[in-house]
Amino acid sequence: MSVSLDNEVPFENLYPALIECFGVIICGYVAGRLGVITEQQSSGLATFVGTFSLPSLIFLSLATLDLSSVCWYFLLSIFVAKALVFASVLLISLLVTRPIDPGKSGLYAIFCTQSNDFAIGYPIVMSVYGKDHPFVSYLYLLAPVSLVMLNPIAFFLMEITKRKGQNASTLQLLFCTITSIATNPVVLMTALGIIGNFIFHHQVPVAISSMLNAFGTAFTASALFLLGLRMVGNVRNFRGEALLVPAILIAVKELALPLVIREVSSLILNSAKINSTESTAMSTYGFLYGTFPSAPGVFVYATSYSLEVELIAGAMVACTFISAPLMFISAKMVSVSNLSPKDFIPSLERFEFDISIVGVFVCIILLVVFHFKRNMWSSPQKITICLVIAQLFSCLGVLLGHFNLPYTEFIEFYLVKLGDMGSRIWTACLAVSLALMESRNYTTALNLFPIFYGVAWGLPLALLTVIVLYVRILNPPVHPGERFVYGTIEAGITIFILLVSLIVSVVYLILQQRYKRRYARYLVYSREAGGSADTPHGSQDIPSIRREDEPILPVPKNETLGTNNNDDTQPLHHLALLFFLICSIFLNLSLCIWRVIMDELTGVYVELSFLDTALTRGQCLIILFIFGLDIISLLNPLFKRIMDIFSQGEPIVLPNVEDLPSETQHLCDQFNTYHIQPCQAQIVKRKRLKLWEFASCFTGEDLVSWLLSQGLIKDREEGIIYGSHLLTGRVIRHINNTQHFTDDSALFVFYNN
Repeated sequence: MSVSLDNEVPFENLYPALIECFGVIICGYVAGRLGVITEQQSSGLATFVGTFSLPSLIFLSLATLDLSSVCWYFLLSIFVAKALVFASVLLISLLVTRPIDPGKSGLYAIFCTQSNDFAIGYPIVMSVYGKDHPFVSYLYLLAPVSLVMLNPIAFFLMEITKRKGQNASTLQLLFCTITSIATNPVVLMTALGIIGNFIFHHQVPVAISSMLNAFGTAFTASALFLLGLRMVGNVRNFRGEALLVPAILIAVKELALPLVIREVSSLILNSAKINSTESTAMSTYGFLYGTFPSAPGVFVYATSYSLEVELIAGAMVACTFISAPLMFISAKMVSVSNLSPKDFIPSLERFEFDISIVGVFVCIILLVVFHFKRNMWSSPQKITICLVIAQLFSCLGVLLGHFNLPYTEFIEFYLVKLGDMGSRIWTACLAVSLALMESRNYTTALNLFPIFYGVAWGLPLALLTVIVLYVRILNPPVHPGERFVYGTIEAGITIFILLVSLIVSVVYLILQQRYKRRYARYLVYSREAGGSADTPHGSQDIPSIRREDEPILPVPKNETLGTNNNDDTQPLHHLALLFFLICSIFLNLSLCIWRVIMDELTGVYVELSFLDTALTRGQCLIILFIFGLDIISLLNPLFKRIMDIFSQGEPIVLPNVEDLPSETQHLCDQFNTYHIQPCQAQIVKRKRLKLWEFASCFTGEDLVSWLLSQGLIKDREEGIIYGSHLLTGRVIRHINNTQHFTDDSALFVFYNN
């Protein structure tokens, strides 16, 4: 394998560097968790790190740096890349957020662009490049890109939000922003370090350097320890929609930013006629730099301006630990350069083949599960089924290509490309459908399906036919094993499909979020106007006496029992799926552009190729992960049947609702009106009976004890009578519907659970 490993020796220090970083972080977290260091003491440590240690390290590094050897084009490329991501996050946040919150948008933009350059980045870069490149010193020049050039825009927006209602003038806002920037020790010492570089001619006097070196040496350990301390109390369990924003921010920071930096730096450095070896090394370093997690300073900004403190804290913690494997893999692959396709394509093809085998089986399972779902003909669900079918086509094409059968070349090409292009277009269709349904425009969503089918299946078939005819007529050179087998025409069509799908998906995802927030405001206004009875979440219906038995394992609350195809019963699931698919499209588009523009294959390209293959061929696994609970709900009737077979006794027969005594009806109505909610909150739990585990159930003994504690009965014998009324009135029932109420460990459930 003809691969040059330029940095093999420094990698001996990579493992210790990673252990050092995250080991000290964990120690800081444990110390804070156990109360060894109080919050007041940690604030003192933060002051030391931010005011003395880091500024001293920055000044000393910049004052001794040979600026004549700095590639300013590389710094320009970092600025352009960060500015693109910063502006994109800022603009999209402003478009999505309703009411408009400029401060929150600015905070999100800082999170996605300001990296933890020194506490985590410094040890990693030192271990990788310390002996061969001056990239460690570049960290001190890259930090001001965010601190001086981009963050002030966000600070200005956060000041606007902070001073909203105070009638502060624009000049006052500008003055406050400029003052906060000028008094920032990091910014100040950056400027002084560059000035000192010219004054001292790279040789800082010993009296100054020794003192600053003492402060700077203490930075790494204290900063990492402080990061661990700040994690205490900030690890939140985000669930549901609260998880969406942190996930998007982390994806932009850890996936989009590294790719944008690499692409922009490659374009600028190549256009500036920089040596190809240096250009590749710098662009690869830029990718590694982009994988550094968000800086803890973002949490400080959030706290100072009281903006999304919990969200930023949780996202910062998650981003720090998610970045660990990305930094490790990227750092390992940095040393691999000048690859030939034959060096890694066989391994990539085997990896793709293995995933495709799993993908075929998973696709079949998903299609069977979706076929038996009650909401399979809802608009997003139909699109999800089409996504699975497209994935099945591509996986079958990959498998077919490994058998080398005669006349299968074009069949394989059609299946793989039809599946890949179709899945990208169906992703855009899913975004359009979700936006239309969030705007309550159900009819349009259904009427668009013939167009969806024509575009998602017909357009790829037509484009693939054009490629095949072009190949048959002009007979261009074929590149087997390459990303684009048929050359420029295939590359152009693929990039066009990816780019349009990405734009449509992102735009309609933004619209969907805007419609969602608009509808949420409508619900608030309608409640204030007294119209809460007409809204889906205005009030909780009081349970009524039921006429029929319900399943032992009830249908989830987000499932509809009706046949209304307009209802999207799993909007959050489809949003999560759309988010993963957009990330996959973005990564695939970046690699396609990389391969078209750049001929060199680096280790980072190999890393991203494996990740792209996993996301592209493994889409069905993502769908299975997101919709996995549907399989459980599908098997619920089977579980019920098995339990009925093995349960002891025959089902009990209750009198008709119309024949219930007035005493039973009155007691059940009173219980449903005043007591059922606190009762459920206190006694309903997950319990086990023999080999079975039941959710949302309680024992007869639990119910009688609760009735006694509330003063609803005098003794336990009266509790049995009370429970019997509730069971006869269809408020509760036995878990197997085979037993009357008893004051023992027999399990019961509420009908409305």
